[in-house]
Amino acid sequence: MIKKIVLTGGPCAGKTTVLSCIANDLTKLGYKVFVCSESATELINGGVRCFGEKALEKIDFQKLIMLYQWQKEEVYNDLFNYYKDDSVVIIYDRGLMDNKAYINEREFNDVLSWLSNKIGINVTEDDILQRYDMVIHLVTSAYGNNYTLENNSARTEDVKSAIELDRKTMEAWMNHSNLKVINAEEDFKVKVNNVLDSIHNLLSSSIRKRRQIKYQIDIEDKILESIKSRCIISDIEQIYLKNDTLEERIRKVKRGNDVSYYYTKQVKKENGESYVILNKSVTEEEYNILKNNCEIVDIITKRRYLFIYDKQAFRLDEYSNGYILELDVGKEETKVIIPEGIVIEKNICNCNKKRLTPSI
Repeated sequence: MIKKIVLTGGPCAGKTTVLSCIANDLTKLGYKVFVCSESATELINGGVRCFGEKALEKIDFQKLIMLYQWQKEEVYNDLFNYYKDDSVVIIYDRGLMDNKAYINEREFNDVLSWLSNKIGINVTEDDILQRYDMVIHLVTSAYGNNYTLENNSARTEDVKSAIELDRKTMEAWMNHSNLKVINAEEDFKVKVNNVLDSIHNLLSSSIRKRRQIKYQIDIEDKILESIKSRCIISDIEQIYLKNDTLEERIRKVKRGNDVSYYYTKQVKKENGESYVILNKSVTEEEYNILKNNCEIVDIITKRRYLFIYDKQAFRLDEYSNGYILELDVGKEETKVIIPEGIVIEKNICNCNKKRLTPSI
């Protein structure tokens, strides 16, 4: 078995400490663990920079990072040939999509074209996302009072820039089918344990456990406008297929000019826990085949706003007659801080039978 996991996030999110904890934990459990260090930091510390004297152009710097990261990943991927009898876990300190947080859409496409020509293989965003089994995004501590750059000389962001970079990094990975957003916590041990729980869940079996909190809410107009001004927006078409034993659905997610398609099977419980049996990206053709040939029991369309509040990642779903607020939590006792201006009307963890009217 070989599993490939990206650890990413904004500046001062605790990646260095978490990486060490992951390696120690999994090694004790008998896994052979490899850590692929952050390419940008290596290049910057080696004198290759897009700032300062004789700086490279930003786009050229991103090209070099992409090429360097690709080449390193190919080396680490080959490790499986030498450890065929072991359970191998490769942890990437940032992955190829992280570069998209530093440049715009057109520039990133130019970088992909340049990389494709350089290595002789056509590389798309979907190709990149398929390289990893899980992506773990650590929310930056810049949302709180513990922000520091003392442990990484290659970093220069102030608090405002760190928060914006955190958002852009999360946005870059939004289309990965197994993205885990790990909230910042007052007790850093809680954050580490939430990361380890996600990884253990991935490694233990093909069935992954997920715990959510969901509320039907009322929200003040000014709070809603504030959220919209600093969030990641997706338009979602979610189609539920007939299945008498579990929830089976397909999903079309549009974010800007990007469209992604997913197929999911899961068992949902009323306490907010889900047991994900299958969750994978599919092509548009596969999506349409399922849509046109399976019995459909429900279709919903909604607009989703993903935002950070008090170091926690919330999803706000907009319907014609109301809003649903949801949050992934590591443990049942996780303390949830509801954003100011939002009033909880009722808990709807078992949302299959309590969905609001589609709107978008």
